[in-house]
Amino acid sequence: MGENKRKPKSRGNGQGTAYRRPGQTEWTVEVVVGWKYVDGDPTRPKRPVRKTKGGFKTKKDALAYAPTLLLQGDKRVRMSMEEVWLAWKTFYSSRIIPSTMDGYYYAYKHFAPLHGTYMDLITADDLQKCMDDCQSGKRTHENMRCIANLLWKYAIDKNIIDRNVAANLFTGKGVSVQREALTDQEEAAIKSAIGNERYAEYVYCLCWLGYRPGEMLQLRKDQLFCAPVKTEDETLNIWYFVNGKKTDAGRDRIVIVPDEILQFILERLYIPGTDLIFPQYQFNRKKEPTFVGFKEMTDAYFRVEIFKPMMARLGIASGKVPYAGRHSYADKLKSASGAEKDKAALIGHSNYLFTQNKYQSTHLKDLYDLVNSFSTPILLPSSNAETVEK
Repeated sequence: MGENKRKPKSRGNGQGTAYRRPGQTEWTVEVVVGWKYVDGDPTRPKRPVRKTKGGFKTKKDALAYAPTLLLQGDKRVRMSMEEVWLAWKTFYSSRIIPSTMDGYYYAYKHFAPLHGTYMDLITADDLQKCMDDCQSGKRTHENMRCIANLLWKYAIDKNIIDRNVAANLFTGKGVSVQREALTDQEEAAIKSAIGNERYAEYVYCLCWLGYRPGEMLQLRKDQLFCAPVKTEDETLNIWYFVNGKKTDAGRDRIVIVPDEILQFILERLYIPGTDLIFPQYQFNRKKEPTFVGFKEMTDAYFRVEIFKPMMARLGIASGKVPYAGRHSYADKLKSASGAEKDKAALIGHSNYLFTQNKYQSTHLKDLYDLVNSFSTPILLPSSNAETVEK
């Protein structure tokens, strides 16, 4: 007895189909030209966008017209700005250093009024209005223009849109933020807040290590080393970090931990549940939040959620940014007595590289003496810091 064999499929997916409606003798061809969300709601499943043409005498004639109908249809997948952002971020986040990605993310957030709008409906005027409404600094405006261009170019490459409306955005509305160092009085206020303000020691350490904020927040416990260095009178235990990645000069550079902040660093070594020196504390969102663990703090979170509110509570100029800590460190280096090559190695602005495997104890001692010659800010008699649970 013979088995019923399924008839082999003669047409592949996406090549169209033909049918006759009930009571009609003519054939209609139908092709799928794209996909879209129901009512533009990205939380609902996508549905196919179909195009049809009728009036064919035979099925063969109808199917023969399918390629022509496909070319007439819009094959682009219609996507909102948020959908394009998520697709772009998924593909490119591993190719961009975290601090740059954080900058793009916070710049993208300023386009919030357009996030749910289809890319092909957004105009240059829409993008420019978001930039003009943004009250952040000029750097944020530049990042807004940059991420808009990246998203539109990505959408063009993926055949989602056919032109870049972000090419000529104007960044002139931005106001430059203060890039100068923290003053001795401001550093003293931050030091006085340690114990009352969570993360105050993070900001204070930033002024004494010279790292870029994103670099410091990524420091791990296994990047901290201690080298015993013999002198004529004693043996010094010199603590130092080996890390850095912003530039070739910053990679694998040694950063000495000054005595001024050594206690804060060593205390953090014994905090369980994280391999980071400066992690972010996580709390649940209940009415009475409880601690649930640690995670790596992003540069952007540190800047927006930690640094700026803390500076406001401590009465420090609102225009100051976390990078001011690095400027403070640079000012300390400039005023200290020491070899220029040592200063360049500490700040990471030189090709004078010096790795853990190649160090010389005499050089470590020179760097140690240099950073411990920095002047220590005089503590203020009182602090207006408040205890804040982040």
